[in-house]
Amino acid sequence: MKKRKLKKLKNRIILFMISSVVIVTLSLYLFSKYIRPRVIVLTQSYAKNEISQILDDEIKKVMLEEFFSYDKIVNISRDSENRVNSVSSDTTLINRFTNDLGINVGDELDRRSQITHQIPVTNLIGFDLFAGMGPTIPIRFHPISVTNADITHVFEEAGINQTLHTINLTVSVDMAIVVPMAHSTIRAESTMPIAQTLIVGTVPDTYLNRK
Repeated sequence: MKKRKLKKLKNRIILFMISSVVIVTLSLYLFSKYIRPRVIVLTQSYAKNEISQILDDEIKKVMLEEFFSYDKIVNISRDSENRVNSVSSDTTLINRFTNDLGINVGDELDRRSQITHQIPVTNLIGFDLFAGMGPTIPIRFHPISVTNADITHVFEEAGINQTLHTINLTVSVDMAIVVPMAHSTIRAESTMPIAQTLIVGTVPDTYLNRK
């Protein structure tokens, strides 16, 4: 009797161990195949939105601190007939602005990297009906690098003898996203007009990108 009981117990233990291995293996497969890709996509989207908002806020903050304005950074030269000869920028001021911005963005990202954000599991696995409910998983992002800010000038016709000149700033940030069992990297980018004015008078075709 004892041998039979021991044999049954032994068989149950073996069956339990085999079942556990199968369940764990299947769970890992399903997670890797279906859930992990969605987790990565949604956490990347979440992180991009958060980081883009940080970039926008820091650009506005530095602009206010340095009283950034079009007249302060751009000089328009005209001839006797009021035609635009040249449009030149104060590169020293722009470089100082972008350097200060890079420092501010780096400091803010370092501060945010210490914060653990919580995302509801239902948001990650696609249960839209129950989005925002249930347990949460932690997500953190760590800055890898803040790329150099790029300044671009855009000239657009805005009427007869009127040209809209816009100076855009684009800032990119490389980030590492860390969530349980799913790590990834992204590049978040934000483009914002930092100065704009309406130039009255004839502007050379070269500025308007005409052929």
